[in-house]
Amino acid sequence: MWRKIRKILKWLLILLAASIVLGIIINSICRLLAKSKVQNAYGQEVSVNGKSMRVDIKGDPANPVIILLSGLGCASPVLELEPLATALSQDYLVVTIEPFGYGLSDQTSEDRTIENVVSELHACAEALGYEEYYLMGHSLGGLYSLYWANQYPEEVKGFIGIDPSVPGMNDEQPFPISITAINKLSAYMSKAINGVGLGRLVSVSDPANAIYADTSYPYTEKELEVYRILSIDNAYNKTVMNEMKYLDANVEAVRGMRFPDQCSVLEFVSSSNCELLSIWEQLHRDVLPENGRGEVIRLEGSHYLHFEYLDQIVEDVVNWIE
Repeated sequence: MWRKIRKILKWLLILLAASIVLGIIINSICRLLAKSKVQNAYGQEVSVNGKSMRVDIKGDPANPVIILLSGLGCASPVLELEPLATALSQDYLVVTIEPFGYGLSDQTSEDRTIENVVSELHACAEALGYEEYYLMGHSLGGLYSLYWANQYPEEVKGFIGIDPSVPGMNDEQPFPISITAINKLSAYMSKAINGVGLGRLVSVSDPANAIYADTSYPYTEKELEVYRILSIDNAYNKTVMNEMKYLDANVEAVRGMRFPDQCSVLEFVSSSNCELLSIWEQLHRDVLPENGRGEVIRLEGSHYLHFEYLDQIVEDVVNWIE
């Protein structure tokens, strides 16, 4: 009896291994075929340090400039932030920048220290000719914005944060393992699922199964397909994994830092994170400029407030800048 069971288990393992190998091979072929679908699918190229960085620009060049920055691991910042950029472009010139390793931007071998990332992003803004602008960042994009505003205070007029990352956010750990470790486990699991072709398989008929987006926005079929491909084939590449490696060090690099007095600040924080971390809201108040030109608004929602409160955020930003 046990001999038969062992034999069955052996063949099941062989079948599983063969399925995984076959999945990897088929997925690799599909990945090569999909490259032509995403090449130059949106935005324009900007040369930064000899590499291509992708940007998308919406709105009237005569209006104030808002630079949008996404969170860690976003497969396509341009497509994720498109609903927000489109809404804001009625009153502003909105520039969404995809850092190296994100969306259609090149990858890089440079370490993803906060100094390197912000230097590259600023070089992109400089190449586009922007001398004064507002920064608007979601999640980790907010941490980069804090460092950016302190490095170039004469350029950054203000900052709008969408549940942004902040100094000291790792001081309270609500889980048995660190949030950074959870992010890494999630990333490796996603890479494994996509590597064997499961992500591609479950999203063939419905791209929503592979992307994280505001589903109420009327994306075109082409945009959804491009977003799907980037989510499956480009998410958590070597550049982004290197950025994750430096996450704790980058948070520590801005400890004690706050936005400079030349900069006005409007921050939206999520109730879910406030409930998860008792210090979450206070940490956001701690980075406000000392001149009193800062406000923190708590919204009853998730980390992705720009999906849930798009209209309110846009309205508050317009009233705040005016």
